[in-house]
Amino acid sequence: MDPSEAKNKIFIDLRFDHKWTYISTVRTFVENFIAISLENKKKAGIIAMSVNELIENAIKYSDKEGIQIKIQIISNEKNFYVNVSNHTTDNEEKNLKKILSEINSLPPLEAYMNRMKLSVDSLNDKSAIGLARVRYESRAEINHTYDDEGFVNVHAVIPIDNEEVSNEHI
Repeated sequence: MDPSEAKNKIFIDLRFDHKWTYISTVRTFVENFIAISLENKKKAGIIAMSVNELIENAIKYSDKEGIQIKIQIISNEKNFYVNVSNHTTDNEEKNLKKILSEINSLPPLEAYMNRMKLSVDSLNDKSAIGLARVRYESRAEINHTYDDEGFVNVHAVIPIDNEEVSNEHI
């Protein structure tokens, strides 16, 4: 989508150390910022949950001490666009590609349940349950790009008219 065609444009560029303690602060800031910009707290909550999960993944899978998060929320009449970027390794990008393929190949609830089961059954703390949660609760389409400099960009396209969204856990 051409950003010049957007109805609402929200750009947030944050840089911070990859510490878990920053996540709730970032989520609160994003939710409040979006709620003021969009004047819709429900949609702001859905977007903030998505950003929260994507930031958690960015921190978890970043291979650098510091992290740069770029959030672009551009809405047209149909969608919000959220992009979160971080530096990672080739192996982590390949793993992300496999996980997204798996998550996107299943109905959203089934993918979410599978990831929940995996997180309980596995000693591996990298279940990517957050990606499945974003897809299920916000009805987002999720994909990614990976550039030559080692930055992975995770893109979530969230429908504006998402009345069927399950946000009881938000």
